[in-house]
Amino acid sequence: MNNTFIGDPLYSKTKVYDYVCVDESTLDKWIAKNKFPKPDLYLGRHPRWRLSTLISFSNAKQQEYVEQQLCG
Repeated sequence: MNNTFIGDPLYSKTKVYDYVCVDESTLDKWIAKNKFPKPDLYLGRHPRWRLSTLISFSNAKQQEYVEQQLCG
């Protein structure tokens, strides 16, 4: 499902670190291992993620956690 909406802000890598509470090397490893969404677009050489992408990722991780707690 595409949650893109008008005014969906773009987040720089620095803002993404803060949003998901990880450091740069962790985020880079997650992206390389497909454990985190690839950037939605690049502005020059600078990756950008839409807020809706980050929200979807966060919601999916929360759902995984809940399912693990119920099944584990």
